[in-house]
Amino acid sequence: MGLTLKENGLLYTLLLSGYYGGSGLSNLAFERMQTLRKKKGLPGLNSRSLNTQIWDDWDWQAGGDEWTPSPEWKSSLVKSILLPNVPQGSRIVEIGPGAGRWTEHLIPLASEYQGIDISSKCVEICSAKFAAHQNATFRTNDGNNLPGVADASIDVIWSFDVFVHINLADIATYLDEFKRVLKPGGVAIIHHGTTAGHSGGWRSDATTAELNDLIVSKGLVVKAQFGDWEDDGKRFEVGLYQDQVTVISKPA
Repeated sequence: MGLTLKENGLLYTLLLSGYYGGSGLSNLAFERMQTLRKKKGLPGLNSRSLNTQIWDDWDWQAGGDEWTPSPEWKSSLVKSILLPNVPQGSRIVEIGPGAGRWTEHLIPLASEYQGIDISSKCVEICSAKFAAHQNATFRTNDGNNLPGVADASIDVIWSFDVFVHINLADIATYLDEFKRVLKPGGVAIIHHGTTAGHSGGWRSDATTAELNDLIVSKGLVVKAQFGDWEDDGKRFEVGLYQDQVTVISKPA
């Protein structure tokens, strides 16, 4: 709680303790935390420093599949979202590979794959897990940049279960990086929150409208945006908290 106290103050941290400590108080504490966050411009649990601490301390034994609703959901997402947007032979950047939940599907499609994560623990896990793949490298970043990625060199940026925890100011910096590293016509596929955290799930302060305004302001284009998809007559949701996937393109 030390870092949370430092970044958000005593009242927010006490409310956070109340949220975890008593189910009867959790909804009241959560709403009060959201009010404080908006009023005072607090980072909540989505600062770069807290994200680093949280994911370095995370138990990655489940490989990130603790966030997979079902094997059917995951295979459909790969079939319906990942594969149609990631051509074979692409030069790919993945932001926040974690323990490689989506990486195992991206590397076979890549002529060159770069995994960039705020967590050194995740970089260590993936570097060991995918050591046999000569086309794949992993490195850390500061939580809002793409170090070591050359200008106009990337066909596809992929990021899932990451931008849901990144605040709007850092998303803006990432979008500058998207514009820098994507080739003309290149795309970024990102999974993000939509309600500034009000739907739960410790989502960031971003809303869909704010994200879309940022994308346009950076000279990029919203190519597609959706919160669910249909596959063989079945409908799947992107996430549990009204999350969406947005496909962003750099004009050719």
